[in-house]
Amino acid sequence: MGECILVYTGITAPKRFCASVGRPRRRRRRRRRRRRRPWALEDMPSSSVSSTRAVVRGAGVRGGSPRRRVGFGRRRVRDVATMTMMAGARGRGACVGARATETSSSSSKASSSRRKYVNFTGFPFPLTPVLSRRTTRTTLIERVAWSFEQEQGIGFGLGVTTNVRMTVIRLNDGSLWVHDPIAPTEECVELLRELGGEVKYAVLSTTMYEHKIFAAPFQRAFKSCALWVAPGQFSFPLDLPNQFFGIFPSGTLGDARNPPPWEDEIESELLSLPALGYGFYRYNECAFFHKASKSVLITDAAVYVGDTAPEIIEERDLESLGSDECLTIKLLKFGNYRGGRNIASPQIPASERQARIANGWQRMALFSLFIAPDAKNILNPGTSFQGLANKFIVSPIVFLVVFQFYRAEVAAWARKVSEWDPERVIASHFPVPESASGKDFLAAFKWAETPDGVPAEYVDAKNDLASLNLVVRILGAIKAVPKQEKQI
Repeated sequence: MGECILVYTGITAPKRFCASVGRPRRRRRRRRRRRRRPWALEDMPSSSVSSTRAVVRGAGVRGGSPRRRVGFGRRRVRDVATMTMMAGARGRGACVGARATETSSSSSKASSSRRKYVNFTGFPFPLTPVLSRRTTRTTLIERVAWSFEQEQGIGFGLGVTTNVRMTVIRLNDGSLWVHDPIAPTEECVELLRELGGEVKYAVLSTTMYEHKIFAAPFQRAFKSCALWVAPGQFSFPLDLPNQFFGIFPSGTLGDARNPPPWEDEIESELLSLPALGYGFYRYNECAFFHKASKSVLITDAAVYVGDTAPEIIEERDLESLGSDECLTIKLLKFGNYRGGRNIASPQIPASERQARIANGWQRMALFSLFIAPDAKNILNPGTSFQGLANKFIVSPIVFLVVFQFYRAEVAAWARKVSEWDPERVIASHFPVPESASGKDFLAAFKWAETPDGVPAEYVDAKNDLASLNLVVRILGAIKAVPKQEKQI
């Protein structure tokens, strides 16, 4: 099962523990399967029968029970349903722009067990998915840089989800440098090992828990990998040391007394802000510049919002969210959230699947960035989405909860990062643009040069930020964050 993360602690239990927890359930499933009637071609939909017969013939089954054990590649297959699934997986592929997106060879054989990863961390909502994480690998720069992505969200399938990215750089000595590790499922580890070269270094470039929770499991998966972490790591409600969570860093980013061994190839610039939340909450983030590829790597400070969703987001989820019949929209209407019950929406018919997918991505992007945008912009997301699309922006939740209070520090950091004069900027969420300059990145921080400005990309800021503003006002009232000088 890989790793099992205990509820709300960020502590991971060993694989042996997870296996023992799951074993009784597996036994029950085996007993139930033995009582079931064997599969027959007559049980299957007519559209599947011909392809199934072809798979059976190719696997060497000439007659008799379809449950006869047969060889298929290097795996042994027990029923024709599994063989059909495997044959269908072999014919699938994906491409994002001009970049080929890959999954492990085992996943093409329907090896869902290689994606198992149990995670119930996150309060008050779990960080999803909680049981399984699919991983894709995309070549960003041939033989130099790769993007590894998994789906990640909060809540329970209500649309607040996006991708989380681990970027891998090959250093001059052939070893691999890993930026912000993701869940080290068997599939993820296999895709990483396929690149060749020692996984020598990894960096946890932020203090945010959605990235921190994977650092310890990744260290256990690559025991010789040296981990460097951003300063100011914290936990709540008890501020415990890194070692309590299984994180054993070799060094701290930004520490001039102990510079990292890769500094000749990869420069760094640390954004370190004062503590919030009675000293518990600290937003620190380290940006990196890979000199050879002229690539900047950031985590959460800014994201690039593309016209289309990252490949890791399933089209069926986008299509569902793009429909007005999905649970999220039904709940919005039922609760009359911000008057949503009386607002007309597109009502895109099921026959227009691509239009639903596009609408679903626009809604998903707004949910991921604003958490609770205005009802009219959920139902008709086009205007708000176009204000964000095809440019770098600062995420509204990061802006409201942290950055708006420390404008001078954020502006100075953004200027230093832009002075590297990159040719591409790779963030840990949302798509990666084909190219991006320092000016493109710096444009996302124009608001930081003003005393009370709001990012111009938030075209309906008053309404889309209303729910987050309420949260910030409450935090300000209890002195968990500085009090807003001017209400947005």
